[in-house]
Amino acid sequence: MVLSCSLISRNIAFGTLNYQNYSRCFSLLHTKLRGRYQLRKLNNQTRAASQVTKAAHMFHPSDVPLSNQTIGELLSEAAATWPERVCVISNHQNVSLTFSDLRRRVDTLAAGLKKLGLKKGDRLGIWGPNDIEWIITSLSASRIGLINVNINPAYQQSELEFCLRKVGIKAIVSPATFKTQNYPKMLLAVKATCPTLEHIIIYSQDHVTGTRRFVDVEALATRTEVDAIAAEQSEISCDDEYNIQFTSGSTGQPKASVLSHKNFVNNSKEAFRRAQISTEDKICLNVPLFHAFGLLMGQTLSLNAGCTIVIEAPSYNPIKTLEAIAKEKCSAMYGTPTMWVNVIETQKRLQLPTNSLRWGFIAGASSTPEHFKQIRDVLGFNNIMSLYGLTESTGVVFQGLLHDDHHLVDTTVGQLAKCIEAMVVDENGLPVPYGTPGELWIRGYANMKRYWNDEENTRKMMTQDGWLKTGDQFILHENGYGAVVGRLKDMIIRGGENIFPKEIENLLMTHPKIQEVQVIGAYDKVFGEEICACIQLCDGQEMTEKELKEYCKGKIAHFKIPRYVAFVDSYPKTGSGKIQKFRLRQQMERDGVIPVK
Repeated sequence: MVLSCSLISRNIAFGTLNYQNYSRCFSLLHTKLRGRYQLRKLNNQTRAASQVTKAAHMFHPSDVPLSNQTIGELLSEAAATWPERVCVISNHQNVSLTFSDLRRRVDTLAAGLKKLGLKKGDRLGIWGPNDIEWIITSLSASRIGLINVNINPAYQQSELEFCLRKVGIKAIVSPATFKTQNYPKMLLAVKATCPTLEHIIIYSQDHVTGTRRFVDVEALATRTEVDAIAAEQSEISCDDEYNIQFTSGSTGQPKASVLSHKNFVNNSKEAFRRAQISTEDKICLNVPLFHAFGLLMGQTLSLNAGCTIVIEAPSYNPIKTLEAIAKEKCSAMYGTPTMWVNVIETQKRLQLPTNSLRWGFIAGASSTPEHFKQIRDVLGFNNIMSLYGLTESTGVVFQGLLHDDHHLVDTTVGQLAKCIEAMVVDENGLPVPYGTPGELWIRGYANMKRYWNDEENTRKMMTQDGWLKTGDQFILHENGYGAVVGRLKDMIIRGGENIFPKEIENLLMTHPKIQEVQVIGAYDKVFGEEICACIQLCDGQEMTEKELKEYCKGKIAHFKIPRYVAFVDSYPKTGSGKIQKFRLRQQMERDGVIPVK
């Protein structure tokens, strides 16, 4: 319209507007107006259609820009901001460190590692439980640009060898023993087959031939060399590779996810802002440091928030959890759903003072509304927040907010994190409408860089334009909250009906006798698959298969009622507490509970 009126004005100004020109100009104007009307009409129709069916695809912007800090710079900032505040307490070691203490210990070890010949990009393994040395070692690696490699402390020799060879570890730090594990013995046996492994460092008072003592490595460097570490932080980029996390192995051989400083710093900042964590908080860290949950929400979160991390024990123990909360007056605790169940059952017996608890995080697997109700009733606090993410996404892409109402807490895994893009797609990779199940894809700063030395699996996991395929059947709502329906691989197809175990698990968890339940698929020659419920009962309770099936009638469709029922004492789990359904299925087949294909 503006262009057409300008044309008329120019003709008038130059005295050239005769009848033909006048007609031509208004004809042009009419054509433009008509075209724009048709375009506006089409746009309105498109908008109206999109309001009826909106694609489940969103990006959550942030008013706060992403940080370009490294983990090492974050430590420097924390030590300068809260020098005398206690950063970490290790109950079982009777050790506590302030932020300034921690930085001094970290730089002393970092300088010692440099003296051993380790340089930027080398892989430093950490194989051990939740000890103070774990944190010191991890942060030391970050200060000199090493890539720290987290290894499950429960791994046996063959699993250890796989990890060492997979990523070419040059040095490794371990305790002398843990539970029944003799770490130096296994490490020395494996060293002969791992040409990259040069240094075995053991934190122990006694020296083991063929290894170095942790304290001796700390003593290698001069004061000048230790002080020089702080000046070298600018040589490390936030985009540098910082950590290798082995996937839990819940579906087979672990893959090595490579994560950057930027992944951890920003993911942790987002988590503590949403939870409104303050310097007054004390967090009972009962999840393993070798796992993304513990490393992100323990070590890294403390550096961001200035709060205190309380290590209850070398590995999770519900009694130690409650004792640590009572002793240190912890305001928060973490856990997988199974860990929370264990703590609840233990608290019912012990009745220890937990009135200091203000909030908690639950992650690692889907929970149920009944679990959340039990947490509120038994532990006495309301602010329980879910975390959802993968090892490959640094741990958190959805998170509950501190004061979410109970319905949101009980039925979702929280709201999409800021600076993260999410999309739920069908089997063809096309977005489904909001509220419709599909596979969740995510994109943004939190995604891993790659799988180490594994282009094939990296391509399977990530698209060329940066989407990470989670493998989770997921529902995304327009308000940014999401719910996990189940793992795609766990879906049961019975006679053409798609059945997600979580729906059945949620129902069965409402039975007062049931402590925990896992639903798996079982081979059936008629229907293809049938349903098997593996039930763990509360202490002192008894139940029959008939009783369980009667409870289901009228509450779910007949074809979702479990054909097979097994009562179990425990479930096979990964070192990070995730239940391994494929092993549970193998166990049920071995025990003759379900048929073998």
